[in-house]
Amino acid sequence: MKKKIKSMGYILALTMGLTILSGCGSKSKEQATKPEDMIDKYAAMCELGEYKGIEYNETKTEVTDDMVQAQVDNLLNQFSTATPLESGKVENGDTVNIDFVGTIDGVEFEGGSTGGNGSDITLGSGGMIPGFEDQIVGHSVGEKFDINVTFPENYGKDELNGKDAVFNITINSATRKQLPDYTDAFVASNTDASSKAEYESNTRTSLEEYYANSDKTQNRTAVITKIIESAKVTQYPEQEMKKLVDDTVSSVEKEAKSYGYDLATYVTAVYGMASEESFVNYISGIVEDFLNEKIVVCAIAKAEGITISDEDIKASEKMIMDAYGITSTDALYENYTKDDVTYYAIAEKVFDFVVENGTPVKEDNKE
Repeated sequence: MKKKIKSMGYILALTMGLTILSGCGSKSKEQATKPEDMIDKYAAMCELGEYKGIEYNETKTEVTDDMVQAQVDNLLNQFSTATPLESGKVENGDTVNIDFVGTIDGVEFEGGSTGGNGSDITLGSGGMIPGFEDQIVGHSVGEKFDINVTFPENYGKDELNGKDAVFNITINSATRKQLPDYTDAFVASNTDASSKAEYESNTRTSLEEYYANSDKTQNRTAVITKIIESAKVTQYPEQEMKKLVDDTVSSVEKEAKSYGYDLATYVTAVYGMASEESFVNYISGIVEDFLNEKIVVCAIAKAEGITISDEDIKASEKMIMDAYGITSTDALYENYTKDDVTYYAIAEKVFDFVVENGTPVKEDNKE
């Protein structure tokens, strides 16, 4: 799976993990720029549009009993065992090893046979074309039978799209998942809770905390995105922009060399870029997006007289450290400068302000 490049925008940086734009090597704990000077500097680069009363689709997730039950099911599945099915008919949830030969109008087609090598399928997983797994359910190990299916119109192969086919199936073997009994004793032995009730209560609380944070981030993103779109950035800090791009490319190049690759080969294989030039252009776009956010955030802080204290900066340090499991400020400042943390503290207050002064359109998000 190809590596995904992460933006250094405040919201994305804090929700997605340490960003590629954090660079490499030790940063500085020293405050290079006073918070008020930072706000003044970037605010001067922007003409704000509307930033109060912004209408946005509010994300507000309700934690349901089904969501809690899904976590219970996940727990039980972690301790499941697979038992060979010696007799009886196969059911949804069983894993079957089958051989099959597919034909269309009586003629075998390319890719439609296991060639006698067998193929493992979990019934009900939806891994096969519609109707395939359903027609295996109810048959027995060792049984041979035909099923009739229709390939989807958009299957992806012109010779198969929308075609009716017959598959001759042989069930070679099957296993059935056995779940442990969901009891207080099971919960006490395998979790931090002492009973089912406590486990479900803890699970609900964890889900509520998770979705509260997730909803908060999505709502902030929805509002600030509209504000940035309506603002006009009149200039960029060119040296900062260039340094962010250069440091990022240098960091990735160092990473590439550690694996024995040149930069062009590495960004193609790992980041899915067509060339070194396209990678640099992409990073430049990310840097521009980040600076758009930073400039607009500081412009709002300036317009509203939003300031931060030493306590706010300490809270910002703690928030970042908690988010990534960083255990010391020394480790924190290997990835961030004090100015980074200061900006995050400013942004935290600005995002709270624009959401509080936004106009939510409720759109329940139940998962």
